[in-house]
Amino acid sequence: MGVFGRAGPPKEAAGPPRVPQVPRIMVLGTYHMANPGRDYANIRADDVLAPRRQTEIAEVCRLLSVFAPARIGLEVPAADQEDLDRRFAAYVAGEAELRRNESDQIGFRLAKMLGHERVHAVDYRSDLDLASVLAWAQAHGQEALAARMQREVASITGDMQARMDRITLRQILREDNSPEYDRLHGLYLTMATIGDTGQGEYIGAEMTAAWYRRNIIIFSNVARLAACADDRVLVIIGSGHGALLRQLVRECPDYRLVDVGDYL
Repeated sequence: MGVFGRAGPPKEAAGPPRVPQVPRIMVLGTYHMANPGRDYANIRADDVLAPRRQTEIAEVCRLLSVFAPARIGLEVPAADQEDLDRRFAAYVAGEAELRRNESDQIGFRLAKMLGHERVHAVDYRSDLDLASVLAWAQAHGQEALAARMQREVASITGDMQARMDRITLRQILREDNSPEYDRLHGLYLTMATIGDTGQGEYIGAEMTAAWYRRNIIIFSNVARLAACADDRVLVIIGSGHGALLRQLVRECPDYRLVDVGDYL
C-alpha cells in the first residue's frame, strides 16, 4: 500500500456541463411591406416588387436559408390556416404570384426554396386602440405624458422612414431586430402608467396587458411548431412584436433564441 492508500481507477477529466439540446427559434421582425396601415404609427414602404427590392429580398432569403428552419410561422391568424394552405399551394404550383406583404415575399419564397409543404399561421388578432389611451390621458390631466409619447413615436417613425429610403432590406432587418430597436418596446410600459388609480381606471395598464396577451398567444402558437429537440423554427412578424417575442423565447427554458443578426 502506498503512502496515500490504494490507488483507485483514474478519474475522468471534468469537462463543461452538458447543455441539453432544445428547439431553436428565430424571430424575424419586419416592417409591413404592403402598407396595410393597421398600426398606430405607420411608415410608407416603397414598392417591394421593384427590381431593387426583389434583388434584396432574394439575398435575405438566401441568407436565412442557412438557418434551415424546419417550419416557418407567419403573421396570419391561426384560424386562417386553410386559406393560407391554399394560397401557398397555388404559389408553389405556379398558379399564383407573390403579393406585396412580407409573409409572401419572405415567408412563401423561403419555404418554397427549402422544400416545405406548408407555412404556418401563428398570429392572434385583438383590437388595440392605442390612440384612445392617449386621448384619455389628454382629457384626464396626463397631457404631458401623452405629448411625450406622441413625440417619441413621431421621432421613431420619422427615423424609420428616412432610413428606409436610403438603405437595403438586409440593413433594415438587421436594425429592426437589434437590441437598440428592442428597447423601444418600453413605450408600452410607459403607456401602462396612464390611468386614474383613485377611480380604478387602469386604461393604460389594461391596453398594455392586452398587448402582452396577444404576444403570449403568438408565442404559444410558435412554440407548437417545434416538434423535437433539434427543430428550428423561423417566425416572420411585424417588428413591433419582436422585442416581446424574443424575450418570451429567451426566458422559456424549453427553447433557445437564435439571433437574426448572426445570419443577416
